[in-house]
Amino acid sequence: MQRAKIDIQKVLPNEGQIEGLPRNPRLIKDEKFRKLCRSIQSLPEMTEARDILVYPYQDNYVVIGGNMRLQAYKHLNWREVPCCILPENIPVEKLRQMLIQDNNPFGETDWDALANEWDSIELDEWGFDVWQEPKEEKAKAKSPKETSEEKQEQPDFFAAMLGDRIYDSNNEFDIPNLLLDRQPTSGLLLPFAGWGADTRAKKGISTYHFYVEDYRFTNIWNNPVSVLDSGCTELVEPNLSLFDTTPIAYGLQQIYMKRWIARFWQECGAKVYADLNVAQKFYKYNRLGIPDGYNAFATRGYADRQEYLKMEIQIAREISGRDNPNMIVYGGGEKIKELCTQNNVLYVEQFMANRTKQIKKEGKNG
Repeated sequence: MQRAKIDIQKVLPNEGQIEGLPRNPRLIKDEKFRKLCRSIQSLPEMTEARDILVYPYQDNYVVIGGNMRLQAYKHLNWREVPCCILPENIPVEKLRQMLIQDNNPFGETDWDALANEWDSIELDEWGFDVWQEPKEEKAKAKSPKETSEEKQEQPDFFAAMLGDRIYDSNNEFDIPNLLLDRQPTSGLLLPFAGWGADTRAKKGISTYHFYVEDYRFTNIWNNPVSVLDSGCTELVEPNLSLFDTTPIAYGLQQIYMKRWIARFWQECGAKVYADLNVAQKFYKYNRLGIPDGYNAFATRGYADRQEYLKMEIQIAREISGRDNPNMIVYGGGEKIKELCTQNNVLYVEQFMANRTKQIKKEGKNG
């Protein structure tokens, strides 16, 4: 068999052109097709490693394995696609077998492993069908009294909270104020985890932080209640990467959004650490909405940005009015840990990174 990149116009979907070979039995459309396209765009390395299987046909090539990917490549305006070309003398019976086996998912899914070791939002965005209990079954599992109580209480409360709402503000941009009586007082309440780093079906996380991939910020803005549903009681404000090259107008929008979410969580009873992890360009804007005397802060530590951390500790001191502010610094390694010790702030190890390293180490030793 030969591997080659072929002009996409010469690669044809299997529509029954080859005598004795039925058309491809699988379809893809709507949201699943959009997810496939996003997956190809975000992980092009997968495309290079996985050829489309084609059979020569009248100066063109018919797809035996990879019809849905071909459809996505065309939608994305690709000009060439990596192909594995089958020999022309291969029997049609073999082509039929290849067609079915390419569409046959051998094995079965370990749902426990998925639930405990993978993030359901990521799986869904990558196009994997994440199992969820059907709505009908959930309804059957609840008594009429439970269903009635939910209708009377929860929707009314959250509908009021999630409606258009402007909170009090200490600045010209209407960035909401955080509440002084809804902040963690001292120490870190464990267990502590990144939102989405572990499955949220696993209850028992007391404090969530958001020093994770930026796309999770949008999910939280769309549904801030989902975080509270996890049962946590303390939270670090959502964090979205703001760099020195980020336009100020865009940065202000992100600061408004994260502070609005934080205030909403406080109104619902949660305690919130103010996030200080922004580029130096946004330091003064990021202070908007944090009232004088607030004394609960968090930031992300970076081994190569120790000066940034020193400035953020100073900001926490200025706002709180204390030499030893109640502040969490997440990750960064030994240099950051030493700096935290020198400044009497709490260093928290990057649990997930250590866990990944340990798994890799065990794999090598196994």
